Amino acid sequence: MWLRVAWVAVLCLASSADANVPAAKCVPKNVVTCSDCLASGGYCAWCRTLNFTRDGELDSVRCASVEALKARGCEANDIMNPMGSFSVLQNEPLTSTGMQSETVVQLSPQKVHVKLRPGIPTKFDIKFKRAEGYPIDLYYLMDLSYSMNDDLENVKKLGSQLLQSLGKITKGVKIGFGAFVDKTVLPYVSTSPEHLEHPCTEKNVRCSRPFAYKHVLTLTDKSAIFEKKVGDQIISGNLDTPEGGFDAMLQAAVCGDKIGWRNNTRLLVFTSDAGFHFAGDGKLAGIVTPNDGNCHLDSDGEYKDNIHYDYPSVGQLAQKLSENNIQPIFAVTKSVVNIYRELSQLIPKSAVGELSGDSSNVIQLITSAYNNLSSKIILEPSRVPEGVSVSFVSHCNNKEKETQKGVCSEVKIGTEILFTVAVLAKECPKDTEVEFEIRSLGFQEKLSVKLSFECQCNCNDSTKNAPYCSNGNGNLECGVCSCHQDRIGRLCDCRAKGGDTIALEAQCRPDNSSQLCSGQGDCVCGKCVCNVRADPQEKVDGKYCHCNNFNCERYDNKLCGGNGECVCGKCQCFPGFHGDRCECPLATDGCVYNNRTCNGQGVCKCNKCQCTNSSYSGSTCEVCLTCTEQCEQHKECAQCLGFKDGMKKDSCDILCPHTHNMVQNFEVHDKQCVVKVNAECNMVYRYSDTPQGKLHFTIKDKLECRVPPNVAAIVGGSVGGILIIGIVLLLLWKSYITWKDKKDFARFEKERHNAKWNDGVNPIYKSATTTVVNPRFAKN
Repeated sequence: MWLRVAWVAVLCLASSADANVPAAKCVPKNVVTCSDCLASGGYCAWCRTLNFTRDGELDSVRCASVEALKARGCEANDIMNPMGSFSVLQNEPLTSTGMQSETVVQLSPQKVHVKLRPGIPTKFDIKFKRAEGYPIDLYYLMDLSYSMNDDLENVKKLGSQLLQSLGKITKGVKIGFGAFVDKTVLPYVSTSPEHLEHPCTEKNVRCSRPFAYKHVLTLTDKSAIFEKKVGDQIISGNLDTPEGGFDAMLQAAVCGDKIGWRNNTRLLVFTSDAGFHFAGDGKLAGIVTPNDGNCHLDSDGEYKDNIHYDYPSVGQLAQKLSENNIQPIFAVTKSVVNIYRELSQLIPKSAVGELSGDSSNVIQLITSAYNNLSSKIILEPSRVPEGVSVSFVSHCNNKEKETQKGVCSEVKIGTEILFTVAVLAKECPKDTEVEFEIRSLGFQEKLSVKLSFECQCNCNDSTKNAPYCSNGNGNLECGVCSCHQDRIGRLCDCRAKGGDTIALEAQCRPDNSSQLCSGQGDCVCGKCVCNVRADPQEKVDGKYCHCNNFNCERYDNKLCGGNGECVCGKCQCFPGFHGDRCECPLATDGCVYNNRTCNGQGVCKCNKCQCTNSSYSGSTCEVCLTCTEQCEQHKECAQCLGFKDGMKKDSCDILCPHTHNMVQNFEVHDKQCVVKVNAECNMVYRYSDTPQGKLHFTIKDKLECRVPPNVAAIVGGSVGGILIIGIVLLLLWKSYITWKDKKDFARFEKERHNAKWNDGVNPIYKSATTTVVNPRFAKN
């Protein structure tokens, strides 16, 4: 069967399954059958009417917008335009409370079937209502490195208080416990025998062997069991500051059977006072195998394979938490809270709280974080097939917002909110039926979406060896003949065997090196059938489809300037016009000034002057703003109009019947006349012609006069300058003398201090004081 490949650009407004879908264009590509037409875009339809095509047209013109097909005479019943649809398969009513029932429904509907027409989105609504008392699973994952020793004592008393606090929110609460330190190899922990047995720095502290992660308690609603299991835990130790928390979080997420996760809200409370190792850090210990994301807990609940797999990456951890619908709450100390806030930005539905130094505020922190998380509703598509896109319009707080996820914040219990989902397929996929899910993060409800695609035409006119196709030389389907092997043509009315086909194609080329029908048509039975344009005024014609009437040059955004017609790609001008774009009239009357073409200062092109002398301007090069003789010629009129002065001031209205306006300044690039009006002042003005044959003056409102020098200012400035210079010199001299005196005095003091004087007594010295002793008081 010989396939005719059509290249048709039919531009049109298209119909839509949704009244809100904007009008779009149908651009068929490689259209041979009705299915090809549907694959060209969601706004293309096919007409199955027999003899719909006219002589010289290809069957590909059957593919266009609905409006275009109707305009060409196609009956509405013969237009094949299957559209997308939506049906509900399961829709359990929303429940208001989870206190009394095991089954809680917060998302409606639960299962739908969507038929997609590629290129057009199919829309449907989802409702969500938070139920009171929705069950909670909380897994407490604690850092048991040595620095958390005081925190462990508070956590040991946590069970009953935590159950009591969460019990105010829901009756269905279960809690579990796990602990982590770091990978059990150097450089994370010391591997010497004595340090493995007692890794803590203080010898008198009970300390357990280091471990990566161990699951201690499966989820339970018994607070006594929680407190007993946690009470049996002993602190451990490691070498470096970051911990192996990522290993522990991933194992807790993927080992659901061991943790005991139920089908409800899942919270993972992560407590630590340090940072974290992530993918790539394992190379420090020679661990190069990437984390496989699988569960590796042994029968004792310990992750002993930690020495074989690297730490998970942030993206891998976020993916596993999301897949298992787990909401992490990072309860960390002040020193690292900013680090975990940055991490929280990369993990959907996560929260961060600042933990006190001894973890005493952990219950308040968990309760507050849970309330914030549960009041934020996020709908996210999962396992979406390739080539299909999903978007949401969230109707929250009387506002609408279109995003890739459905998000509503601060949703109260019992409040019903609405999301509009739009599903769009780019093309028809290989699988005719596929499925994906829309999940509510943090809750277990999900919507299952079954997809099927409208990619085939059900024309109901299939006929083998149809009489319409040249008396049985082809099969009829959707109004088009599919010719038998030895036949070609729109109605299979041409023979094509062996060299005959080559000979027929040769008749559609001007030479062997040319394209078939110049690339603008198809060769049918040895003749070129040119493509049909969307605009009926545009045509492709010629024996080899080598001519058209729309590819000529344009002028003033008009084909051939509106003064000619386009014939085979070239403009043919109407009488009175010439040029490649027919932009030039033959007349030259618009260029004449004083019986001279362009005043002798330019050339006439297209009946417009192009001034060759840069001093001249105007439509006929009649204006010379800087020519001295013309500036002087109009000086008196400018002076009497602008300043009521000059020789013509008494008869200004009679001698100068022109218009004028005053301006403060001219633009720098404006050409101006500058003329002297007296010994000290110049007048600045411009002039131009008006359609009434008069002149219009634009005059600067102030004369430019030379300003005499200010003698007083000059004398005062000179005297003041001399005085200031004298004072400055005097100050400099005084500063120098003071500095020199201080320096000399300091040298004198230094020499006096260093002098060595003789301390002996002068032998001829006699004291001026005489001491007399009364003998009567000698004994005293």
